[in-house]
Amino acid sequence: MHRQVGACAFLLASGGGDALTLTRLGICGAALATLAATDLDEHRIPNRLVIPAAAACAGLSIAAGASTNGLITGAAVVVALAVASLASPAALGMGDVKLALLVLAGLDGSAWRALAIGIVLAALAGLAMIARDGRSAGRRSLQLAPFIAAGSLLAVLA
Repeated sequence: MHRQVGACAFLLASGGGDALTLTRLGICGAALATLAATDLDEHRIPNRLVIPAAAACAGLSIAAGASTNGLITGAAVVVALAVASLASPAALGMGDVKLALLVLAGLDGSAWRALAIGIVLAALAGLAMIARDGRSAGRRSLQLAPFIAAGSLLAVLA
């Protein structure tokens, strides 16, 4: 059910486009919705979902003629996030890095905006947790996938 809702939301938000773009957005939306639900339920981003979706989106971007500069820049961002994850795994998990890879491959030019909106939404949720729970909020983790998914949808709408 999550997949269908995510795919439909991204396709409706896109306002149309060529077949490759719509397919890429449908895959990205379906994967993000499923990953957000899984992250909330299981506190993880499964490789068996995120890697094939990111690969499919990257392949569709290349087939549609995406710029190699954009793909290289996206790869550099993922490498930087991976280094940050290795330096502080409690702050940023490798699943979140792979989630960013999916967004970069799936949203093409909107990816930067999607990640920025998602991070702002997560930060606001974190501040709300701190305001509500005080110091005990610092011991809990905040799943990023739902915020990145929401930021991605908002970026596609913009």
